[in-house]
Amino acid sequence: MVKSIDIRLTETWMSQQLVERQIDFLPFELVSFQLEPKGDCRPDALIHLQWSGKTFHFVVETKVRFDSLQLVKNAIEQVRQYAQRMDCHPMIYLPYLSKKTVGMLKETQVSGFDLCGNLFIFVPGKVYVERVGKPNRFPSSVPIKNIYQKNSSLVSRLFLLQPSFESITAIVHELKRRKGNLTQATVSKVCRRLEDDIILGTRISQKQKETYLIQPDTLLANLSEHYTPPTIRRYLKVKSHLSPINLQERLVCWSHDTGENIVQKGTVSCTAYTVMAREEITAFYCSHVSRLLTDFSDYFEETRRFADIELIETTDQFVYFDQRENLYASPIQSYLELMQSDQRDRQAAEMIAKNLLQQTRITLEKKGI
Repeated sequence: MVKSIDIRLTETWMSQQLVERQIDFLPFELVSFQLEPKGDCRPDALIHLQWSGKTFHFVVETKVRFDSLQLVKNAIEQVRQYAQRMDCHPMIYLPYLSKKTVGMLKETQVSGFDLCGNLFIFVPGKVYVERVGKPNRFPSSVPIKNIYQKNSSLVSRLFLLQPSFESITAIVHELKRRKGNLTQATVSKVCRRLEDDIILGTRISQKQKETYLIQPDTLLANLSEHYTPPTIRRYLKVKSHLSPINLQERLVCWSHDTGENIVQKGTVSCTAYTVMAREEITAFYCSHVSRLLTDFSDYFEETRRFADIELIETTDQFVYFDQRENLYASPIQSYLELMQSDQRDRQAAEMIAKNLLQQTRITLEKKGI
C-alpha cells in the first residue's frame, strides 16, 4: 500500500524537498541547483543534472496544483519562454505527474519531475528518460468532488444542451428550469474546473463575459467515464391495470399535483432518441415510491409475477434533469445508462451521442464560436 502524505502543499515546502535532496532523479545525478535565480527571468529554480559524464541545464517552473490541465499548460508555456531566453532546457516540477500531464510533456518536449518518484527527461537528440506510473501520494490535494459525477454533472450536461451562457446566474436559472437545483457558488466552482480542464472557454460578447463549450466530444466522454448510477432507496415490481397511455397521463398529473419526481429510466427512454426494441418492463425512477403506491392503490398490484412496471426510488437530481415529454429521461441520461451496458446498447448510445453532438455544434456555429 502506498503511504499518502497529508500536508498542505506550498511551493516553499516543495522547494525545501529539493534543498534536502528528497527528489529521486535517477539515473541522473543532481549536481547543483539554484532557487529563484536573479536576472530578467524569474523562474523558480535552475537545476543541473549529470549522466554519463554529461551535464544538462534545466530551468524549472513549480506548481502546487496538478489536477488542472489548464494550469499545467500555462506552466509549460511559461517555462518554455524561460528556457528560450536563458538557453536552458524547460522543466516543470509538480507534486504528481499524471498520465495526462506526461502526455502533455511529451507533446511539448518539456521535462518534468514530481514528489512521487515519477520522472520524464527530454533533451532533443541526446536524452529520453521516462520513469512514470508511480501512484499519487497527495490525494488530499485533489478536489474531492468529481464534477462529472452525480449532481455536480448537471452543469456539464447543461452545456451539451445549451453550449453558451452570458452569466453564472443564467446557468443557475436554466438548470432550475430543467429540474436542476444547484447554488450559484457550486455552479461557479464547476465552471472554473471545466475551464481548467479546457472544456469551457470565455470571451467578451456585447460587453459581457460569455462562457462557452470548447470540447463537446471530450465533455461527453468524461461524463461517460465517470458516470455513477443513482443511489437506490427502494426497488419493487408491480403490475399495472391501466393502459400504457392512461398510466402515462395519470403519472404526469400525479407528479404535477404532488411535486414528486417520476421519469422513465434512460435505458427505457432511449426509444425516443434512437431505434431500439422496447423493453417488456417499463422502469421508472421515482422520488417517493410509498406515496405513489398509496395514490395508485386502485391501479397497481405489487407482484413479482407478470409485473410490467419497475419502480426505483431515488432522490438524485441528475436522473430527473432535463426530463422530456411523456416522462422520457434526458437523451444524455439515456446515453450514459446505455454506455454502461452491452455492445448492442453502446451502439445505440453512439447514435444518441452523434445526434446530440451534431446539434451542439450547429448551435455553436450559429453563435460564431
